[in-house]
Amino acid sequence: MIIVAGGDSFIYGSELRDCNGNYSQETFTALLAQPYEYQCVAWPGNGNDAIARRVIGECEAMLPERPFVIVNWTFPGRYEFRFNYHTGQRTENWYSINSWTIEQDPKRIEQEFVTENKNILDFHVATIKRARQTGVADFAETFYKHVGDSEYWEVYSSLKEIVYLQNYLKANGINYMFTCADNSIWYNYTIDNADMTIHSLTEQIHRDQEHWFWFPAGVGSNQTEQPRGFYQWALENKYPVGTTHPLEQAHADAAKLMKDKFNELVTKSI
Repeated sequence: MIIVAGGDSFIYGSELRDCNGNYSQETFTALLAQPYEYQCVAWPGNGNDAIARRVIGECEAMLPERPFVIVNWTFPGRYEFRFNYHTGQRTENWYSINSWTIEQDPKRIEQEFVTENKNILDFHVATIKRARQTGVADFAETFYKHVGDSEYWEVYSSLKEIVYLQNYLKANGINYMFTCADNSIWYNYTIDNADMTIHSLTEQIHRDQEHWFWFPAGVGSNQTEQPRGFYQWALENKYPVGTTHPLEQAHADAAKLMKDKFNELVTKSI
């Protein structure tokens, strides 16, 4: 059995102590995967379209073998595009843009840090500078102005990618487990007031809810509240956090919470 993990920086393991030029073995997905073989296709900054694309690419490369897939969906509002040129990043022509891509004031980025870190701030500033030099930032500004800065488009795009990957996995007999970084992918005005387009997507996901794991509301909150994503759960329970990433203890405890569900699903693949 091979476990394939998809996601963004939380699953890549940014800011974890063993994440030094390669993905971490201390994320909750890596911990869940033990003792199976583990392949991680997560990448920092991934949008949900990038997550789906990279997972499918890895699964296609492994066929006829069928791995077990675990995905941590990211925040809506990130979008991946394949540009006509090298973007200056390690992802080459592929690039996931987000609100930081067009941010020109480093102080606004730093305000989102849980813990101050000048080196990481400098890294983000350099990334933004490259985006301006290559033209990515100009494109992102236009895209967000006309399309991307709409909750409807954020939610629609994310739901579509979830259904896309879900249907690919089912069509190829690949079992899977989904969770998310933040519950705004599911709890929002657009879904609460769904038109036919949104309703059709949510219905397709609802039919496979047995493949989802949600985190409980944090300590001191009403346990009947909406379920949480990994990042929300870690913050509410006051786990140590780097600039914007829960550290090792949060991942270890998340894996313990998820273990029964993971075992239930992965057993069906053996």
